[in-house]
Amino acid sequence: MRIKLSKTLKQLALGSALVALSSTAFAATQGSTGFTSTGDLLITLGVVDEVKISNLADIPLGNFAGVDISGSSAACVYRSGVTGLYNITGTGSGAGNAFELTDGVNSVAYLVDFNDGSGLSSLASGFALASTGATATDDDCTTAGGDNALVQVTVTAAAATILPASTYTGTLTLLISPL
Repeated sequence: MRIKLSKTLKQLALGSALVALSSTAFAATQGSTGFTSTGDLLITLGVVDEVKISNLADIPLGNFAGVDISGSSAACVYRSGVTGLYNITGTGSGAGNAFELTDGVNSVAYLVDFNDGSGLSSLASGFALASTGATATDDDCTTAGGDNALVQVTVTAAAATILPASTYTGTLTLLISPL
């Protein structure tokens, strides 16, 4: 299973900040000729609320053996600023963004759980889950004590039992946004 990231939110926030900066009226005052001269100018800085998810790894579930099969990937979630709060939204590559694996003809649903350090919580495709614990000091968790989240996928035995022999794949997309 491949996990891909979305950069849309970061691009939108940066674009909004640049529009806000470009629409600000600058009221620089010019000095006059004389023994001394003073002028004033406005200095503006925009700071966007940034998030990042990283350190994800593909999740190979192996071969179905008649029981529920699960796999997981560690993750690092970063949020700039002073709060570790964020939303995570998962979408799958199945019809209607469903969490599904397919061989091109047949498909099987999978469950997605996310752990932000406070225990596993189920994700529903397209719905944001409020989460905590994002690091604000290291956007790759290399100096912040390691990864701070986990994503887990499960294919139930009941769902997999009826499948014909094949290889099933899908993509899980995780979107992180400020809360």
